[in-house]
Amino acid sequence: MLTKNPDNNSNMTDSIKLDNTENVKLEQNISSTSYDSSSIDDNVGSKKQDIAYQFLQKYQHLENVETEDDLKDSSKDSNFYGSKQLPRKLLFKVDCIILPFLCITYLLMFLDKALLNYSTAMGILKNLKGNEFSNLSTIFSASYIFSEPIVTFFIQKFPLSKVLGTYITLWGIVLACHCACKTYASLMIVRTLLGFFEASSAVGCIAVSGMYYTKSEQVARIGFYCAQAGSGYIVGGLISFGFQHYHGELFSSWQIMFLVVGLVTVAFGILTLLILPDNATKAWFLKDEEKILVVEHIRSNQTGLETKFFKKNQIKELFLKDKLTWPMLLLTGCSQISTGAIGTFSTTITKTFGFDNYQSALLQLPIGAITILIIIITTQMISKWNHFTLVTTSMYIPAIIGCIVMLSLPLSHRIANLFSLYLLYSGSCVITNIYFWNSCNTSGYSKRIFRNAITMIIYNVSCIVAPQMFRTSSAPRYIPAKIALLVTQCVCVPLNLWIGYLSKKENEKRDQEQEMDTKKGDYKFVDLTDIENRNFRYIY
Repeated sequence: MLTKNPDNNSNMTDSIKLDNTENVKLEQNISSTSYDSSSIDDNVGSKKQDIAYQFLQKYQHLENVETEDDLKDSSKDSNFYGSKQLPRKLLFKVDCIILPFLCITYLLMFLDKALLNYSTAMGILKNLKGNEFSNLSTIFSASYIFSEPIVTFFIQKFPLSKVLGTYITLWGIVLACHCACKTYASLMIVRTLLGFFEASSAVGCIAVSGMYYTKSEQVARIGFYCAQAGSGYIVGGLISFGFQHYHGELFSSWQIMFLVVGLVTVAFGILTLLILPDNATKAWFLKDEEKILVVEHIRSNQTGLETKFFKKNQIKELFLKDKLTWPMLLLTGCSQISTGAIGTFSTTITKTFGFDNYQSALLQLPIGAITILIIIITTQMISKWNHFTLVTTSMYIPAIIGCIVMLSLPLSHRIANLFSLYLLYSGSCVITNIYFWNSCNTSGYSKRIFRNAITMIIYNVSCIVAPQMFRTSSAPRYIPAKIALLVTQCVCVPLNLWIGYLSKKENEKRDQEQEMDTKKGDYKFVDLTDIENRNFRYIY
């Protein structure tokens, strides 16, 4: 469950250990209301400090500012999660700029995956043979994996909005270039380039959401923008159905479809470059007083805002000291086998039930609605009632039932098999909760963005493995692939419970540590990791 930080609005003495390679040992007295720079050791250079800390130092004279909305709105008080809530009008202002960007980025990312899926009913297979269609999905994911560390490094070193805007524009150009492809080799080239540039999408969205929202707000908003995966299926299905009525001589219907969506993506990428702020302290739509309120608002996350100094010790901690890293990566890999499978082959599987091309395209529309409902309902449940482990574990049960039914029934039972296919999307939607876990359960900027990166790498490993399970030799029932889906979804249940147990025990350990310390304190934006900062509490 989500746990309240018990340490806000009080004082403590905190000993902070920085990277041994920096040869710095920092001792500071932390005050819950002061931003006195004397509390930070002079040896800590400005490049190593969190941007939020530098910003608050610059605007110390505004630290106690209250806007007119604050005086009218009692939400200034701390909420259940220990944060200072934003005035409703200010939160609405942030949502109007940041949330549409997150939603559209995620929609375009999943729309591309849906287009490749739907293109099977639009003639792309005429240019392919054997397992070449599976290879198109595989090469995309392989390129994504190769690019993920590179884009993560760029996000760490350069302005976030410029990196994302450039990558989105380039992936739109590559998407549009699909219209010129008529051979397997040319399709492999554009899919490789697309995977390289699209690697920025998910890790970028997670980084942006953590700069503006508290943990409770993040889970709700991650739900909203991840639900656009469902919108991608709906929009893709409608586009596919519409373009199937195009019969031109120069281009096939699927080529025109890629061209149109690619041009839309290019336009959005340019808009991102012009409008998206680098972080909350540089948000053009906020006044200085409002920026301070936003920064104070996310203090309770104890994850900081942004640091452009790369810290190797945080990466070492991620892989060698964090007991949650490897179980969570295993959970990601197992759970997303279903995403890699149905994300590429849902239309193909639907056709095996006896539906024609037009029907198979339209029958993907309910998938979008189901995905939206699952993500919105589960994330809102977590945001309101906090039972992260139990809600996430329950999402695997429908997927397990769906696998069992598809293995048991012959293909002639069209409706039962179709509904069983729909049930698989419950397990696939767990990636939304994993995004949220990464954002809220990891402190230290270098550690957080590299955890997001390695998660996306494992996600794409699953997307490489899953399509290869659907071999032409096992068509039309694809029994080995369905067995693999069943096994991986079953493994996720005890694994998810184990992660929740580890998080709970670690929180209890830290509670016991602080019972012996009469002085409690407030987070000071000095880029500590979740292991270094003993005030940090994990969600479970």
